[in-house]
Amino acid sequence: MIITTTIIIAAALAIITLIVVTTSYRLFKLNRMQAEKIAGLQSQLSVLCAGAVGTDDRIHKFEQTLSTLQERHNTLSLGTTSSPQSYEHAIRLARKGVSIDQLIDNCNLSDEEAHLISRLHGDSDEDQQELH
Repeated sequence: MIITTTIIIAAALAIITLIVVTTSYRLFKLNRMQAEKIAGLQSQLSVLCAGAVGTDDRIHKFEQTLSTLQERHNTLSLGTTSSPQSYEHAIRLARKGVSIDQLIDNCNLSDEEAHLISRLHGDSDEDQQELH
């Protein structure tokens, strides 16, 4: 009877040991797979962060270039006060004999522009009198 009890206890201990070893191995294997997944995710996150930094730098450079272009455009827009249509209108008025002051007021021309249009396209008698 003692031998059977000892065999039953030894078998129970062997089964318990087998269960503990199997469970430990599965947990170890699961832990290793999770560690590999975490390492892969960390690597992907590093790549994404590096790409985001590069994209941020490119966006910043693009914004600077855009700002510079807008400033140049505004400067050029301020430099051109008269449109081609107002020149055409001024030429028609000059051919009709309108004075330089009226060209300046009606067509939004500078004094130099009005004089030039008047000399090129105005009444030749008035131009001759202004030149002398």
